Amino acid sequence: MRAQRVRGRVTGNLSLSAGIALIAVLAVLAASLPAVLQRPGEQVLTELLVAPSAGHPFGTDYLGRDQLSRVAEGARTSLMVATVVAVVSGLGGGLVGLFSIRSGRMWDIVIQRVVDGTMALPLIVLALAAIAAFGTGFWTVTAAISVSFAPLSIRVARAAGMVTVHSEYVSYARVCGASPVRMVFRHMLPAAAAPVAIIAAAQAGGAVLAEGALGFIGLGVGGRLSLGALLGGEAQAYIYEAPWLMIWPGLALMALAATANLVADGISNWSAKLPAR
Repeated sequence: MRAQRVRGRVTGNLSLSAGIALIAVLAVLAASLPAVLQRPGEQVLTELLVAPSAGHPFGTDYLGRDQLSRVAEGARTSLMVATVVAVVSGLGGGLVGLFSIRSGRMWDIVIQRVVDGTMALPLIVLALAAIAAFGTGFWTVTAAISVSFAPLSIRVARAAGMVTVHSEYVSYARVCGASPVRMVFRHMLPAAAAPVAIIAAAQAGGAVLAEGALGFIGLGVGGRLSLGALLGGEAQAYIYEAPWLMIWPGLALMALAATANLVADGISNWSAKLPAR
C-alpha cells in the first residue's frame, strides 16, 4: 500500500517522473552506444571530419572517430561524476551538518568555520591544489568538486536540523537516553531528508557543468573521455570547419544538467505536499 502511494506521487509529479525517465534513458544510451557503435578511440582515416550523416549521426572528428560514440562515452563519465558528487557532497554533507548540531557547541563552531573557509575558495583553486598534490584523475577532480559543493549541503542540513533539535520528540528521545547517532538517523534525518535530496540533485547538475568547465581548460578527469575534454582541445581548432565537434558535447552537457535540475524541482514539489511531521 505504501509503495503504491509512493508510485502514485511520483507518477503524479510531472517534473520528477520526467526527470527520472530522462536520467534512465540517458544512462542507458551512455552505457550502450559505445558498445554497439564504432569504438570511441577507433580511427578511420578515410572519414576525417565527416558531417553528420546516417552512418555517423554526430559526424566524425579530425581523426575519423565517431562523435556519437565519443559523446556517449563522455556522458557516461559525467554521469559517474554527478553520482559521486551527489552522494559525497549532497548526502555526506547533509550528515555532517546534522552531526554538527549534535557534536557539541565547540565542534559545531569548528565545523562551521571550516565550512566558511571552504566556501571562500573558488572551485578552480581547489581543483588546482588537488591536481598539484595528487595529479589529474577521476577521483581527484570528483573530490575537488565534492569539497567545493559540500558546504552548501552542510548549511542546508544544519538549518533543517535546527528546526527539529528542540522539538518535543527529539527532546523525548534525548531524555530516554538515545545516542547522538540514533537521534540523527532516526529523528533528525527524516526532517532534513527533503532539502538534502533537493540539494543533492541540484548539485549533480552543477557537478556536470563543473566537470565540463574543468575539462574544457585541461583540468578534467585524466585518462577518461569527458564532455568537457570534447569541448576543449582540438574541437576549438575546428570550430568553423566542423562545428559539430563542439555542438553535440555542449548539448549533452545541457541535457544532463537540465535533467538533474528537473529532478531537483520534482523533489521540491513533492516535499511541499508532504504533511508536516
